[in-house]
Amino acid sequence: MQRCCLVLVCLTLPLAAARAGEQRCDGPLKRDAADFEAVGDGSQVLDRKTRLIWMRCIEGQVWTGTVCRASDPQAVNPGPKLSYGGAVRFAASRVSTQESWRMPTKKELLTLREPGCRNPSLNLTVFPTEPAWSSDGMFWSSTPQEKVGRALVSAIGTSDSWSDTSPAKMHHVRLVRPAPAETR
Repeated sequence: MQRCCLVLVCLTLPLAAARAGEQRCDGPLKRDAADFEAVGDGSQVLDRKTRLIWMRCIEGQVWTGTVCRASDPQAVNPGPKLSYGGAVRFAASRVSTQESWRMPTKKELLTLREPGCRNPSLNLTVFPTEPAWSSDGMFWSSTPQEKVGRALVSAIGTSDSWSDTSPAKMHHVRLVRPAPAETR
C-alpha cells in the first residue's frame, strides 16, 4: 500500500476553535495583507512574493464576495474531503486554457502559515472565513516524500512536521496556480 506524508501546518485544532470561536495571534503576522492582491471576483488572491495565485476558499467552502463560508458551519471540520486520487482528479478538473490549477507543494502551502496564530493560522484578512476555524484540517500537497509517496499537509497546532498517511484517507484541498506572465 502506498503511504503518504503529513505536514502539520498551524491552522488550529478544530475542537479548540469551536470552543474559543475566534482567531488568536501572538505577535505580528509573518505575512502582511499588502503582500496579496485580490484577483477577478475576489475568490482568488495573488501572492506578490511567491507569484502564485491561491483559491481563497478550501474545497467545500463558498466565496460570498467577501468571505469563504463553510457549507456546514456547525461541523467540527466542515467541507468535503477527498482521497489523494480524488484531490489529483479535482485539481485536474480545474485546469483550463486560462488557468492551470494544481495542488500546492509543501513549501508553497507553508508560505501561507502564520506561526503565531491559532483558529486558524492563516491571515484572515487575506483568507477571510466564517467560521474562522473552518479553514483548518489536513491538506493534500503534491510534494513527494522520500521512499513513501505523496505528501499530505495538515493544519494542527503550531507544528510543522511530517507523518505517514494512506492515500485513501480523506483530506482537504486548497488549489494554487502560477500567476500569468502579464502579472509577473
